[in-house]
Amino acid sequence: MNTFKTQWKEKWVNQPSLMLITIVIWSIFIGLCIQAGALLFTFIYSFFNPLVSQNLSEGLNLSALQEENSWYYGGVISILLFIAGQKAYLFYLMIRVFLKIDLVHPFSRAVSKLISQISYLALQIGVAIIFSSALFKWMSVRGNVLDRAPQMVGNGFEFLLMAALLIAISIVFKRGVEIQEENELTV
Repeated sequence: MNTFKTQWKEKWVNQPSLMLITIVIWSIFIGLCIQAGALLFTFIYSFFNPLVSQNLSEGLNLSALQEENSWYYGGVISILLFIAGQKAYLFYLMIRVFLKIDLVHPFSRAVSKLISQISYLALQIGVAIIFSSALFKWMSVRGNVLDRAPQMVGNGFEFLLMAALLIAISIVFKRGVEIQEENELTV
C-alpha cells in the first residue's frame, strides 16, 4: 500500500498534467457507471412497478413498449446497458493507461497492450451502436415507440474513427517498445 502512495505522489510531482487528465477521466468513468447503474436499477424495478418505465433514465419513457411487448422492452434496455457498460469499461482502460504511462520511458509493453485493448473496444462499441441504431429504426418502422433510446446510444461512426486512430497509435507504440528495448540492450 505504501508503494502505491509513493508512486501516486511521484506521478503528481513528475507528471502533473497526466494526473489531472486522469482525474478528469475518473470523473467521466464514475458518471458512466452511475448512468449504467441507474438504468439497470430502474429496469429491474420497472418489472415490479410498471410506472417506473415512464422515466427510466434521463427521461427515457419506454412504458408503451413495455405494455406492447416486454421482450422488446428487455432487449432495448439490454442494448442500452451493454453500450453504457462498454463505454464505462473504455474509460476504465484509459485510466489504467494514464496510471501506467511514464514520460521518461513512455513506451512499455503494458501501455501498448492497453492501447490495443482500447482500440478494439472502441471498434466493438462503434459496431454495436451502428447495429443497435439499425435495430431501433427497424422497431420504429414496425410501430414500436422507442422515445429517446436511439439518441441515448449516440453515433457509432465517432467510435469507429476513434478505433482507427487508436489502432494506428497502438502500432506506433508497439514499434516504440521494440526500439526502446533495442536501445536498452545496446547501452
